[in-house]
Amino acid sequence: MPLNTCGFYLKRKRSVTTHDSHATDEERSGGIQVISRAASILNALGAHPEGMSLGAIAQAVALPRSTVQRIVAALADEGMVRSHGSSGFRLGPTLLRLVATVHSDIIAIATPFLQALCNETNETVTLARPSGRQIAIVHMVVANRELRVVPRFGLNLPIYSTSGGRALLALSSDDEIRRLLGETFEPVTADTVCDIDTLLGALQQVRQQGVAVEHGETLEGISSMGVAIDTLLGRYSVSLLVPTDRLHRHYPALHTAILACRASLMGEIGRLDRR
Repeated sequence: MPLNTCGFYLKRKRSVTTHDSHATDEERSGGIQVISRAASILNALGAHPEGMSLGAIAQAVALPRSTVQRIVAALADEGMVRSHGSSGFRLGPTLLRLVATVHSDIIAIATPFLQALCNETNETVTLARPSGRQIAIVHMVVANRELRVVPRFGLNLPIYSTSGGRALLALSSDDEIRRLLGETFEPVTADTVCDIDTLLGALQQVRQQGVAVEHGETLEGISSMGVAIDTLLGRYSVSLLVPTDRLHRHYPALHTAILACRASLMGEIGRLDRR
């Protein structure tokens, strides 16, 4: 009975195809899970530039130590992480080169907007990225006036005491911030907020207003106003560094200018992403 045989064959083939499809879905799901776990491990290492043991990584990402060990070994083979003896594991050279490339891209994109903000306000503008409990200044445009703020290039500052750092922290949940900073932290000046509850209250205002401001909490006599940009190229902050008296006198204009800068910069990055 050819028709029956043929019909049986078609049904059998359909069954095999369905089985293969399920296997493919399972493999795809497993691959996504591995990528997600690897990303969690890399994020944990990024938050601890001093290095982490396998046990500490396992605790941070809530995975068995054996699973972490396998993933870390695979990442190490690709240069994404590197063992540093007693310091444990840190981000590796391959990943750092990729990060450097991204920073170069964001600097090239952001510079015209930072320059425009500096020209409009006649104040120093910085671009910074988060680095664990600190922010690192990756680019700046210095104001051309007699009394100006000139930070050191590559300077690392506490993420909790700077306006740019707080703008970045405000992108995270309160629980994530508590895990990163703990309950108390070292004051930088006499005016630094150094307990988590007060800081979280300030961050709630940042989320509502879109702008973070600090007065003399990182350097006496100097205030800063910062916004965060959250993009496919990563999270960065743009900040105005201003003598405190001058920021008080020109607050509305500075506030308007930095929000406009963020909107323009986000629009440009979004336009590039859609190409």
